[in-house]
Amino acid sequence: MRVWEDTVSLPTYEEGPPDPNPPFDYFAPRRINYPYTIRNNLTDRRVSKSWRALMLENEYLKCVVLPDLGGHLYSCTDKLNGAEMFYANPSIKLTQIGYRGAWAALGIEFNFPVSHNWMTTSPVDYAITTEPDGSGSVWVGNIDRVHGMQWTVQLTIRPGRTVLEQHATLYNRSDSRHRFYWWTNAAVEVWDDSRIIYPMRFTASHGFRDVDTWPVDSRGVDNSVVGNHRYGPVSRFSHGSREAYMAVYHPRTRAGVAHYSPALDLPAKKIWSWSSDADGLDWRRALSDNNSAYVEIQAGLFRDQETYGFLEPQQVVRFSEYWMPIRDLGGLVRANPNALLNMTRRADGDGTTGVDIALNVTRLFDDAVITLRSGSETVATEEVHLNPATTFRRQYTGLRAEAQYTVEVQSSAGTLVITHTEGEYDYTPASEIKVGVQPTHSYPPLEERSEGEFFTVGDDQERNGRRLEAMETYRAGLSRFPDSYGLHKAAGRLAVALKQYETATTHLQSALERVSNDYEALYYLGHALAARGQTERARLAWEASQRYGRFRPASLFSLAAAAARQGNLEEALALLGEAVEGAPGAVRAGGLEVALLRTTGHRTEASTRLARWLDVDPTSSLLRHEAVRLGGRDEALWRHLAGDPERIIEIAVDYLRFGLFAEALTLLERDFPDGSGVVREPGAPSPESYPLIAYYRGYCRDALGGDGSADFTAAARMPTAYVFPNRAETLDVLLHAIAHDPADATAHFLLGSVYLSGGMMDQAMEAWETARELNPRIPVLHRNMGYTLLHAGASPERAIALFSEGTRVDERNVGLYFGLDQAMTRAGRSPGERADAMLAYPDLASMPASLVYQLARTLADAARFEEAENLFRERFFPREEGGTNVREVYLDVRVERAEALGAAGQCEEALNVVDRLNQEVAGLSFTRDGLQTFIEVPDFQQRVGEVRAACGER
Repeated sequence: MRVWEDTVSLPTYEEGPPDPNPPFDYFAPRRINYPYTIRNNLTDRRVSKSWRALMLENEYLKCVVLPDLGGHLYSCTDKLNGAEMFYANPSIKLTQIGYRGAWAALGIEFNFPVSHNWMTTSPVDYAITTEPDGSGSVWVGNIDRVHGMQWTVQLTIRPGRTVLEQHATLYNRSDSRHRFYWWTNAAVEVWDDSRIIYPMRFTASHGFRDVDTWPVDSRGVDNSVVGNHRYGPVSRFSHGSREAYMAVYHPRTRAGVAHYSPALDLPAKKIWSWSSDADGLDWRRALSDNNSAYVEIQAGLFRDQETYGFLEPQQVVRFSEYWMPIRDLGGLVRANPNALLNMTRRADGDGTTGVDIALNVTRLFDDAVITLRSGSETVATEEVHLNPATTFRRQYTGLRAEAQYTVEVQSSAGTLVITHTEGEYDYTPASEIKVGVQPTHSYPPLEERSEGEFFTVGDDQERNGRRLEAMETYRAGLSRFPDSYGLHKAAGRLAVALKQYETATTHLQSALERVSNDYEALYYLGHALAARGQTERARLAWEASQRYGRFRPASLFSLAAAAARQGNLEEALALLGEAVEGAPGAVRAGGLEVALLRTTGHRTEASTRLARWLDVDPTSSLLRHEAVRLGGRDEALWRHLAGDPERIIEIAVDYLRFGLFAEALTLLERDFPDGSGVVREPGAPSPESYPLIAYYRGYCRDALGGDGSADFTAAARMPTAYVFPNRAETLDVLLHAIAHDPADATAHFLLGSVYLSGGMMDQAMEAWETARELNPRIPVLHRNMGYTLLHAGASPERAIALFSEGTRVDERNVGLYFGLDQAMTRAGRSPGERADAMLAYPDLASMPASLVYQLARTLADAARFEEAENLFRERFFPREEGGTNVREVYLDVRVERAEALGAAGQCEEALNVVDRLNQEVAGLSFTRDGLQTFIEVPDFQQRVGEVRAACGER
């Protein structure tokens, strides 16, 4: 058994700088990305790149994890037959599928709290460990910037086992509840004869819109055979089954992979396939260099990927999954972490039947006992030696055809290894399943909603990440039902998460007037009061909230922080100890426990507790930093922190929360490494040029009685590119900097971003107006202001003026041109004027694809077809799932040209255009993106038909 860090070289397609514009929820409420960048600047430049790799190997399996691609498990090879269990894509080829853009198809992806999550192709936290039993583990995880929640996955292989264990921990280390789900997404390379083996009879669509049969669906297609996927993507969720396994088996290689997770852990299962229709083949080219196909087998907490739950503050969720290679079984009827079993019948010539079994065990079983039964009758039994290196087979002949048979395997100690009875699975009775279109629910119009419906709609919007919409819903409900306890509590709780503390206080106090012992309302009121400087009232609220129930650990944590900030460190330690009793996996509390023990002189106990918490999460940067403060060495930690300055601020904020300003300052003052060994995602600033580091440093220095002037001055001069602040703590830091220097344009600009991250439009615009007066050349400023006005419904002329001014300051900012086009459209400007505004972009050859699409359509609307079509020549267009793609835009432009010619009576030219469409799009010879197939889109067919009809053809 070995575990170590190495590198692997893979052909990789380069990525350009991300979009410099912050994707505020206020602008795009249906896909929450702020404070992350949007990574849509993908290229067709192929290079060889060396990726950091975490290697895990025993005598049977060798696995590779890539920490710089979201912690994906890249490959896991079955060393006995050389087969890959997963999709080890031979190149890293990015497309726009991820939540924030860039995504690659490979191995196992860990999705929390959303699918194709924010860090799916970014560097994450990682560690490698070994255990006394000889096992080795690779750990990967991340604390997200949107909500401050953490996921950690421990991948473990044990000596003598053919099982890859996957143990996940989800932890809300923030102060507010947040929506979440979990889906493990494993890509498995397939061929036409590959078989999808899910023990289910029914499947549900996304959003539970319909239920269909499996494996043969209502169209008569057997979807368990990959080669039958020819009619568009297959994306179905298991329905009416509590079985714990799923698998893919490849007859051509006599190998496969099985997954096991009991219903108590991950009850939901999904199958995804691009299919082999024209679009599916296009995606194979877009995602790989060898046109390879794969399917995704997925396991999740909730029934589908439209269902979210809420993770409460300091709440921890844990579950386990297991992956096993399948070797030469021919199929699968039962799997668990001990064994994989196939059981088939064959007809014997004398009217009897035969039962064949094939068995893979995942570890050595000496003197195991295999028994074949029919009901209570033992048909055959024998002692056998089961070795994971070989496939065990038995054939039983001369059996009664009408009987039902059970295979049971027991260890020499009498424990059950695996058992299966023919045809028996844990299914919901078919009589209880409604096949076909499912009932849907809609809410009445706003003016007809009940109090409960307002609450339900708002809660649903929160679950779907639309927090600003939810706040408007709660406000609308309260305008109708001003005394509603539930709506006041919901609005107050959400206002805390949005940093709207005065609003939160009002709503929560109203709720508590109705139910004085509502511990949730008391907990959130404590945070609203604390943020407004009312420390004693906050303490009283948390004391009441901690008495019992789900908010006890979070309230104790908050009380501990309040005590520590007042200098009562021993009291804080006692409160933290109580908090972790109720939330034993709360690593943030554990790290601060270690810090308080160390700073109060209890270094031996601090070291003991540190070891305990590192067993829980060795990826924690806070714990690793505490290990260094206790005398350890960890040069890799400094390189890791240097890769993302927000990792540094995350630790500093933890220290600040407990009044440990000196500890935070020591970290913030450090010179971090740069260059070789420091891995960053595209666009990530370095710590020394990150203004928030300097602002926090000055804040700490002032809090300690020093002078932060030099830090604030340095921060004000640093670039603001890709600095997207959203932390509640940053409000205090920036307001303190502005109090120190009211003429600090950078602080005002960043403060506006914090305000808008919480939906506070008026405060954001006031801060940005001040920044613009002080320094009108701040990049992104005009884009932010213009879009805020547009989304607030303000006059488009004011937005046009801001966007136009911005193009003179920030001429390559694509967001300004999109905003200008949107504002000019609202103002009724002609397509020609709008096109000319976009054509002011300084370098048409490097214009991003998204703006090319908009410009091409606008030029077509202006009947400037030649200019529109020229935009497509010799240009790379990345594919985007569910978004705009080059084929549809080019078709739109060409068909619109034909329509214009036909309307002008130039029928010969119009018919010539439509006659060439199939040939042109089949080749798209003027592009380099590999899109080679014309999909017969009904809308285009209809429009082409109308051109032909108008020109007299039938």
